[in-house]
Amino acid sequence: MKKLLISLLFPLSVFAQQQIKTKATLESVTVYNNGAQMGHSGKVNLPAGTSEIVINNISGKVNENSIQVGVSSGVTILAVQFNRDFLNTDAANPEIKKLNDSIKIISAELIKIKNAKTIDEQTLLLLDENRKSGGTNNGTNVTELMKLAAYYRSKNTEVRNEISALTLAEEQQNQRLTTIQQQIAELRNNPNQQLGQLVLQLMAKENTEASYTVSYVTPNANWLASYDVKAISTSNPLGIVYKAAITQNTGLDWKKVKLALSTGNPNYNITAPNLNPWFVSAYTVPQALQGKAAGLYISDDKQALNEVVMIRGNSSLAKAKAPSPSTINNYTTVNETQLGVTFDIDIPYDVNSDNKPHTVAFKTYDVPAKYKYYAAPRLSAEAYLLADVTNWEKLNLQAGEANIIFEGTYTGKSFINPASIQDTLSLSMGRDKKIIIKKEKQEDFSSTKFIGSNKKQVFTYLIKIRNTKKEAIELLLKDQYPLSTESDIEIELLESSGAAVNKETGMLTWNLKIAPNETKTIKLSYSVKAPKSRIIAGL
Repeated sequence: MKKLLISLLFPLSVFAQQQIKTKATLESVTVYNNGAQMGHSGKVNLPAGTSEIVINNISGKVNENSIQVGVSSGVTILAVQFNRDFLNTDAANPEIKKLNDSIKIISAELIKIKNAKTIDEQTLLLLDENRKSGGTNNGTNVTELMKLAAYYRSKNTEVRNEISALTLAEEQQNQRLTTIQQQIAELRNNPNQQLGQLVLQLMAKENTEASYTVSYVTPNANWLASYDVKAISTSNPLGIVYKAAITQNTGLDWKKVKLALSTGNPNYNITAPNLNPWFVSAYTVPQALQGKAAGLYISDDKQALNEVVMIRGNSSLAKAKAPSPSTINNYTTVNETQLGVTFDIDIPYDVNSDNKPHTVAFKTYDVPAKYKYYAAPRLSAEAYLLADVTNWEKLNLQAGEANIIFEGTYTGKSFINPASIQDTLSLSMGRDKKIIIKKEKQEDFSSTKFIGSNKKQVFTYLIKIRNTKKEAIELLLKDQYPLSTESDIEIELLESSGAAVNKETGMLTWNLKIAPNETKTIKLSYSVKAPKSRIIAGL
C-alpha cells in the first residue's frame, strides 16, 4: 500500500471531476491515555484517469497532521483534504433523523392550515360580494332582507372564528418548527455527534477496483485504568483484574471494532529538551516569621504512615459475584516497546460516542503475595491487612483505583500507584475487626517536673494488641516520638520495647508475631526538657 501524509494537502478546486462517494469501515482503534488512533478501510471503483473520491464515515474530530491514506498499487494519490460532514452526521444520528421527520409532518400540517385559511378568506369575500349584490336588487322585501342579514351575520361570524383558530394553530406550528430547528442546530454543533469526510484526488492508469486504508489520531478519546483486586484467603495468590474505562466523543460510534489499549501518548512533544543555566538567589526571612520557623515539631511522617493506609471505609458491604477471568487472557496480547505497552484485544467491542466511560476488562494476573497486618495507632486504631507484591513492574500497571474484594466480600477502595520506586507494592485489603488495638496514655507514669529554669515532661503510653482470630498473625506496628530543631529543647526516648528506631524521623517499628487469643503490650515513653518560658506546641 502506498502511504501519503496530510502534509500534501492543497485546495482541490483545481480538479473539476465528478465526485465518487464511498463509505469507510472502522476496523481498529488504539486508545491512548490521551487520544486514539483510528483505522478504516474500504474499496472504490475508479475509472481511468483522475477522480475525486469522497470517503464518509470518518470522525469529525481529527488531528489533520496525523492523517495517513494508503491505496492499492496502480493508483496515485494527488491530494487529501479533510472536511466536516454535516449531511452524513444527520443521517447517522437517529435523534436528528427523528426531528427531521417531525419537521416534515409539521410542514405538511402548515400547508393544510394555510390552505384552509385561504378558503375561508375567499369565503368572506364571496359573502361580502353577495351582500352588496343583494342590497342593489329592486323589489327585495323587508322579510327577505332580514333573512339575508341574519344569514350574513351568522356565516361571517363562523368563518372569521375559523380564521382566528387557524391563525392560532399556524402560530403554534411555527413555534414548534422553530424549536425543532434549534434542537437540530444544537445537535449538529454537538462535538459528540460530528462526522467528517476525506476528499481524495486519485489518478488510476485504468479502470480498477481500488482498496484504500485511512488512519488518523483523534484527541477526543482516552482510557483510565482501574482494578478488581481479589483474594480468596491469605494462603492463596492475589488475583488482579485489569480494567479500562474508555471514553470517546469522536462523533463516530465504534461498532464491532478491534480495540488496543496503549500506555503511550501520541501527543507528546518529541522535541529533545535543552538545558539552560540554573541560577539561585537568597533572601532573608522577616523577623516576624523567624519564631514560627523554630521550635518543636512532631515528625509524624504522615505520608509514610499513610502510604499503606489506603482503604476508605464502607459500612454497606456488598457481596461481589466474582466473574471467571480465565478466558480474558486468551484474547489479549501484550506488546512492549520503548514508548509504552500495548494491549491488543481480539474481542470486538462497541463504544458509543457519548463521552461516557465504557468499562472493558482485558487482562488478569494471579500473583504471589505475602500477607501481613499493619497498624499505626497514632493515626488509626485499626489493623489493616496488606498484600505485598514483588516484581510488580512486570505487570505493566497504570495508576488507578482498585476495588478490593477479600473472601468474596467487597471491603472498599484502594489505589495502585505504579510510579512508586519501591521494590514492593503494598495493597491494603481492608480492616480486620478481629484484631483489637488500643493506645492509652499512662497518667501514673507521666509527669511534669521543674528543674531550675527548665521544665521536664515525661509521656508514657501503652499499646495493646489482641488477636481474636483462630490463627497466628504477623503485624507491622508503627508509632513515633517527637523531634526538636532547637538546642535548648531536649527530647529523650526512654522506652521503646525493642522497636527499630529511626532517630532522624522519630519512627518506631515493631515486627510482631501474635498467637491466637494472645495480647501483646508495647510500652512507649519519652521525655521533653525545655525552658519554663517556652510554650511547646504539638505534644
